[in-house]
Amino acid sequence: RHLTVCSLMGVQKIIVAVNKLDTLDFDSQVFGQVVAELERTIDRLDFSEVSYVPISALEGDNVTVRSARADWYSGRTVLDEIRNWRATFRAPGRSRLGVQLVLRADNFRGLSGTVSGGGFSIGDEVIVLPGERKARLSRLVTFDGDLRHAGNGRAVTMVLEPEVDVTRGDYIEKMIDYTRPADRFSARLVWLDDEPLIVGRSCYLTSGSTTLPTTVASINQRVNVGTGELETASSLTMNEIGFVEIETNAAIPLMEYDVDRNGGNFILIDRVTSNTIGAGMVVRAFRQATNVTKQSYVIDKSVRSSQKGHRSRVIWLTGLSGAGKSTIADALEKRLFSAGLHSFTLDGDNLRLGLNRDLSFTRDDRAENVRRVAEVARLMVDAGLVVIVALVSPFRVDRERARELFEPDEFIEVWVRTPVEVCATRDPKGLYQKARTGSLSNLTGIGQEYEPPLTPEIVLDGTAEVDFNVDQLMRLIR
Repeated sequence: RHLTVCSLMGVQKIIVAVNKLDTLDFDSQVFGQVVAELERTIDRLDFSEVSYVPISALEGDNVTVRSARADWYSGRTVLDEIRNWRATFRAPGRSRLGVQLVLRADNFRGLSGTVSGGGFSIGDEVIVLPGERKARLSRLVTFDGDLRHAGNGRAVTMVLEPEVDVTRGDYIEKMIDYTRPADRFSARLVWLDDEPLIVGRSCYLTSGSTTLPTTVASINQRVNVGTGELETASSLTMNEIGFVEIETNAAIPLMEYDVDRNGGNFILIDRVTSNTIGAGMVVRAFRQATNVTKQSYVIDKSVRSSQKGHRSRVIWLTGLSGAGKSTIADALEKRLFSAGLHSFTLDGDNLRLGLNRDLSFTRDDRAENVRRVAEVARLMVDAGLVVIVALVSPFRVDRERARELFEPDEFIEVWVRTPVEVCATRDPKGLYQKARTGSLSNLTGIGQEYEPPLTPEIVLDGTAEVDFNVDQLMRLIR
């Protein structure tokens, strides 16, 4: 697994230190067996130089000095292998500066970062990404004075003419050949989290100084680290390596990792814990991502809402099966209709009879179910409607991903909190009875976990009178 990760990252020099041979009296045959086993993996990976060293870390044999106990070994020590390594440098890639800091003073505005690639010179025509704003490089400022040219690895502050809008996380490249921003990428990914990666996982992507909300759109293949073969996969567990597709919520100029390691790497960060959950290397940006442009129309959401005389939003009812979501949704829409508000209800069961009829109740398909419902709800909010969603939607990450589609205060998460015992006594669809008899394995709250909202806009008591709950929602909507 370590060798596979090294190969994916483009590491060329490998030193294999075979440790604890002192416990076997430095048996050369044992060392040879270990080398032979490793070579089966190494031969199919892309390394330019591999060295094998028999060592005892406990007693220092062949770590810093040659060992007399391994007189059959004629190679270098680990320290000598490191000392004799010489890096092979690639030809410079695209010139780039990632903006780490915007410096402001009297009559001065500079953009600080570290140069990678071929470098920049005074007078270069440059472009700021991802916004694609054009400018000319007028100064290269350092603590020791101005420069005419700043090469790879140089920390510098750029001054542009004109002073176009630039923020931390933006990139500056030469106009002559720049990276086209995209919002969908294929990537090699090493998964690091205890919780398996599934399609639809929402997280943050960080590359350099840039951080963006990101969704794992698909999981295409898993690498079998034993054979090197690619296997079909729908999830990745901890330490597994796979090929995935990711979508960012805004365009970002990521490069191909094999072309530029600095511009083509990223990490994934959990939205709740802020833990690093994945490390990725971009394979390519999807061309269609840069060919599709959002169209703006004069008649937009605000105009439609104004015509209807009320603000559009989504009321997202979540809770166990039998909690009372559909009953509350029906009563709420009647109240909205009587008040002259334009509304529509998206009910989970009804959608599974049509739009989502191809989805099961596995965790992956539940995530896709929520994604589709959220996209439909967004279109209806754009149409100026108050949208009521009645959906179990058991997992927080799926609901948070749905929230991201809407503007602040447009998404009202409502937890219909009803004890599972009460839901089971209602059992309008007979689901709890099926779960008890073992004929239904994925019922939320019985065979599958339900994750209650941590900070919902409102919590309703599912055992209270329906009209009382509707009154609370109406106060929120108005």
